[in-house]
Amino acid sequence: MKIIKMALMGGAAFAATSALAHADDLDALKAQIEALNARVAAMEAAPAVPAGYSLLAVSEGPLAQTPGLPMKNRELASYGDEATYITVLPTADAPAGATITWSGYVRAGVIYNNYAPTLKGRTYDADTETWSGWTTDKAASEDTDDTDILARGQLRVTAATDTAVGEVGVDIRMRADFNGNGKGDVYSDVAWGYWAMTPEVTFGGGYAGSLGNIGYGYDGACTCYLTDSADVNFNPGDVTQLRLSYGSGPVSAAVAFEDASLRGTDLSASDSSDGDKLGVSGELKYSGDIFNGEVAAVWRDKDDNDDAGYTDLWQVGAGMAFALGDMANLSLAGAFGEGPFQTVASNSSQDAGEITKSLPYNQSWWGVSGLLSANLSEVIHAEVAAGYKNRDGDSFKTDVFADPYKSKGADYETWAFLGGVYYDPVPQLTIGVEAEYFTVTNEATLENTSTANAGDKVQLDFEKDTFTLDLVSVWRF
Repeated sequence: MKIIKMALMGGAAFAATSALAHADDLDALKAQIEALNARVAAMEAAPAVPAGYSLLAVSEGPLAQTPGLPMKNRELASYGDEATYITVLPTADAPAGATITWSGYVRAGVIYNNYAPTLKGRTYDADTETWSGWTTDKAASEDTDDTDILARGQLRVTAATDTAVGEVGVDIRMRADFNGNGKGDVYSDVAWGYWAMTPEVTFGGGYAGSLGNIGYGYDGACTCYLTDSADVNFNPGDVTQLRLSYGSGPVSAAVAFEDASLRGTDLSASDSSDGDKLGVSGELKYSGDIFNGEVAAVWRDKDDNDDAGYTDLWQVGAGMAFALGDMANLSLAGAFGEGPFQTVASNSSQDAGEITKSLPYNQSWWGVSGLLSANLSEVIHAEVAAGYKNRDGDSFKTDVFADPYKSKGADYETWAFLGGVYYDPVPQLTIGVEAEYFTVTNEATLENTSTANAGDKVQLDFEKDTFTLDLVSVWRF
């Protein structure tokens, strides 16, 4: 009996052990099936790779730079340092792959503006050869306050492909501006294509900033998300063009054919441009660790039919920057030129970079500006700037003043100051406070051309102080 009992107990133990082992095998099999299902689901969710290509990779990388089209300082500040890359690698017997990047930002800010104009006038009687006393136009001399919340969305996409003759690519940027209730119209502020024929030579074309723009000083080097509305820039305006660029080491040069058209008298007018003439521009740059600078020039012919009475536009300018240790940078700019008074829309406007002939008198100008920027810490950046421009104009081309008065000239001066402090807790976010103050004086003399009152004159003195203060945030991806 004892032997039989021990045999039964052994058989029961063996059965229990076999059952446990079988359960363990089922659990392991179940885990393998679940892992296989997960791999299948991941493969189904993965992006499809085009036929003939072996790999599609999505990664983060530095902000893409377009050959022959360097980005402005404020563009670099807005987009940040990073972009998302899509890289498609071909199989051995397929054409070359492509690299696509995208980056962008949304900004919003509350902005306060105060305008304090003063318009005074006096008359001259040719018969008595006497001037009357100054009279202030009260309706045109009232202070105005304005507070808004402005917003902008910006998207940049670049694509480049290595070909048998060099890299070919495009840079397209889309923008929408918003001011209060209502949708924003999407428009393109840059559309550019290029062919990097060699590592040094690039041929490009499209719509972008002019080579004649001085990228230093008050306007050229500031961060300026919602400020920089003063007329102290040396920017002939964005334009369609064809450009040839060369760069080797710290030295680069470029020349371009530019369209010389002027926008209508109103930036919102349906006519996009007037004129059928061309222009040329060029720049020479040096980029070093401690010092960098540029010399740039632009000339644009005027259409003798649509723009009769205007002179050709030309400008010569220079800029330079000095590194003041590891924390600060000093940027200086200066330029002089001649041509029709061209108003470049303010930085906060959706028409930034557009040119209007709303003040169409021929004039010459010169100006200087400077900007000092400093990194107060790893996450705080500050800058201050000052600028001056003088415009000396002759007769008006259109009926800015009704007959029989015609302008005999104008003297236009602008003094401007700005500052900003910016906090970057992470690369994807900036919060800043900006301020700008500028004063404009415009003295114009008008002469009566009628036979009865020939020689009578009107002198107008216009002064306007503008103060801007804003709190702005920028979100990047």
